[in-house]
Amino acid sequence: MDALRREKGEVLGSLRDKHAKALLLNIARTPKSKDKRSIVHSPTPRKTKKTLFTTPRKEHIEPEGQAMQEDNQRLVVATPMETMKPITIKSFTPSKIKVVYKTKKTKNIRTKLVKDCQLGELVRSIAIHNAPKRTIRAMYNTPLKDVINNHIMTELKQEIGKLTSSVNRSLLRQIDSKSLATFSIDRVNEEIQIWAPLFHQCMLTLSNNNLMGATVAACVMLKYNNKHMSALQHIIGQILDHGGATDDTIDTLSKMGMCVTASSSAKRKHHLLSRQQQHIKRLLTEPVKEDEQITGTHQLSKSSDIIGDNIDITRSPSQMSVDRRRQSWHWFLLVALEKRVQDPTLDDTHPIADISQVENSLFIPNLEESAFLEGNFIHHIMQVLVKYVDSLKRYKLCIPEYISHPHLNMSCQKSDYAIIDLLDKCENKSEEMIDILQYIHEKCIARSDSDNDHDTPSSLKRVFGGDVLTNERAYSAQLALHNGMTEFSKLQCVIHRPEGLHRMMNLLLFIYEQFYKVSSAGEPGTLSHLRNTIRRIDVHGPEEVIQKYRSHYAWMDDCLDSFILGAYMDLMGIKDLQDEPVNHQPLFHLLSDQDKYTYIHGVAKDILDKYVKIADDVDEIREKTCALDAEANQMKDLFDSDEMKYMCPNCNKQYKTNGGIKRHLKKVHEFSFDTEDQLPTSGKDHVAIYRASFMKCALLLRDTNDAYKMGDGNRVTTNAKFQMLLSRVGKHNKYQLWLFRYLAYIKCILSPKMAYEYMWNCSANLQGGIGKNIPNDNLLEIMVQTVKKKIYSQGANATYTSVQRAALTTQIQEEIKQNLQTQCNKKQSGSRRPDANKTSDILEMVTELNNAKIFDYIPGREFNSFPGFIDFFSRIKVVDLHAWITENRERLSYEVLS
Repeated sequence: MDALRREKGEVLGSLRDKHAKALLLNIARTPKSKDKRSIVHSPTPRKTKKTLFTTPRKEHIEPEGQAMQEDNQRLVVATPMETMKPITIKSFTPSKIKVVYKTKKTKNIRTKLVKDCQLGELVRSIAIHNAPKRTIRAMYNTPLKDVINNHIMTELKQEIGKLTSSVNRSLLRQIDSKSLATFSIDRVNEEIQIWAPLFHQCMLTLSNNNLMGATVAACVMLKYNNKHMSALQHIIGQILDHGGATDDTIDTLSKMGMCVTASSSAKRKHHLLSRQQQHIKRLLTEPVKEDEQITGTHQLSKSSDIIGDNIDITRSPSQMSVDRRRQSWHWFLLVALEKRVQDPTLDDTHPIADISQVENSLFIPNLEESAFLEGNFIHHIMQVLVKYVDSLKRYKLCIPEYISHPHLNMSCQKSDYAIIDLLDKCENKSEEMIDILQYIHEKCIARSDSDNDHDTPSSLKRVFGGDVLTNERAYSAQLALHNGMTEFSKLQCVIHRPEGLHRMMNLLLFIYEQFYKVSSAGEPGTLSHLRNTIRRIDVHGPEEVIQKYRSHYAWMDDCLDSFILGAYMDLMGIKDLQDEPVNHQPLFHLLSDQDKYTYIHGVAKDILDKYVKIADDVDEIREKTCALDAEANQMKDLFDSDEMKYMCPNCNKQYKTNGGIKRHLKKVHEFSFDTEDQLPTSGKDHVAIYRASFMKCALLLRDTNDAYKMGDGNRVTTNAKFQMLLSRVGKHNKYQLWLFRYLAYIKCILSPKMAYEYMWNCSANLQGGIGKNIPNDNLLEIMVQTVKKKIYSQGANATYTSVQRAALTTQIQEEIKQNLQTQCNKKQSGSRRPDANKTSDILEMVTELNNAKIFDYIPGREFNSFPGFIDFFSRIKVVDLHAWITENRERLSYEVLS
């Protein structure tokens, strides 16, 4: 600017010098008014305005000969430049800014010069409307920075004060069980954004615009500002307690503001119980329609079953004394499980049939059930072939992935369940088992309000499931009160059901008892020899099947795959699984899916017919049972109810017993009674019978396991008939009896509606999806282990009261954890173990089986450890079986009220 001024002055000076004589300056002056103006004196003197460009004032001297103009105008001649002083031009420098403003009261216009350079820069930035960032930078370069920061802090405090006010009822103040279980990060973020926008923006900036980080950080800070803003801290405290964190760990994190103290988490469990009680009520009760409402009664739904088992804990003190002894705790856990399959159209008033009148052949597999089971076996054989055989892997897409059933959609849904209570009772004591059943009748069975003694009979029954021991003890407790007057007093409103996990355990135990002997380790082809061949050291035989069920089941599964693959190689005449069979299908890609399925189905059926089905022993059992039923009916016709004796139709001779009339008819009248079962003749290949019997039992085990996975109650019931026959051979008397009772409930005792639900609601689905079901007692085992972990985490402070509270709140804590995982977009960790690749083990076992010629048929050979091995169904004495079924039918007819 100074350079421009100098250049301007030089240019103007040169121009004046050049045109000095010819330049005339007409100075315009304001004419004077003739009217005299009166001056009004005011308290504020007038200020003269300064012009932007000024020249020094001097006295004017008229030159000689100057002429005066009219109207007071004077002609002025320019003075030479050498006689004039230089003109000085004054302007505002960048450091000077004048501000024009209006006063608030008088509304007068005032001006003020801004002399400070930094403030002047700020005013200039404000004047430029399109430079807000420049204005902010200018502001922070002034002494106003500290004032602005203090104002921002004051604004933050005001926003946080509104947010944390008790009048606001913030989401972070709501720590009831429902609020903790339905906590939403998005809703908390919206609340902070509405009530404290500046604070919200600060948190977003610090967290790099991460919504989760901003909200969590805000919750931690607000907890320090107001201790009642602790919803997130309560949630984290419950999750830590659910995960087994110690009190010291929880208290340490509490000091950091991440959670509440351990004592606060323990106190909050009392409030979580209310949500658990609501969950239990939803499972056990349902609203009644107006047209079905019964006055004076609580209408409970039949939409859930009850399962229960003992929890046994032994605690040893670190230093034992007279007062400090080893403690043994025995508590009983009750769990309610939702019925996913129901059919309200079926009759629910009368039993299906009178068990005392049905025939015994009802409990023996018929032709349709045998064909149905064989079809399932073929499906499992096909699955093995397409998994391991290279030339058949292309058929995988042509066969069904699973065996379907009518309620497949319902079985895919996630099951709802709830821990009802942890009772300080033990099922091993008869008196306490009666108390357990009474508790179930009180809490879970409908009753009349007007009758406290439960003398009003109820048609409502509820299934009580568990293992065989639990069912046996509960059944004995009912028999102890069999002299009661009503169903309530007899505790007959509970229907027992043996559950699937223990059913498979007993079947697996039977297989190991019949096919696994340590003494057979030196005989190629036996299970013990195969176990040593691949060094499966986690298998120990029938002694540890129950304790190590998973490893023993996996070994049996691998053995079955090996036998199926060996049978395929022998059937096709190939030496290696990679070889192409002679009768393979050429032009595979040109065939239809039906042709492909027909081929693979035919291969599997040939394996079943040749290597598994030695004889139709089950059909023979059924035919003999039907003949014995006809014979029993004839004996009933000979019984005279008036005389209470049997009367001979030929000679009218009377007998008191069934055996007496039979001996008379056989000896005197030459009647024929087939009372003896013929054993198989010798000369058979007992090694081939051993192989076929093992494959038959292992396929039955696999199909039963698959039925529970798919929630297929029809398959579970069909397999129960075959399993009952096998239990007859294995001398598993209690288990055989409970399988018979299971079939009796479905076929006779229950109403059609309840029998249908009793059969189909045999499993639970914890994750949702096809093939994800587990047996009901498997769910119960998971709950038992969960409660045991709670006991171990409490250490020496564990008591019945504390464990009961922990058991009832564990599901709510799990719900809180899953809700927070959903908010964090975290995938829930799966409980399923990854499948191990056992191809090398299976191929090695196939080689051993082929070398032992286990698939050949050589009459007369046998294993030394299994001399004269006979198929299990051939061992069954049909006459004894028929008499046993008859006896137990009569027993159930008066033990169970139908």
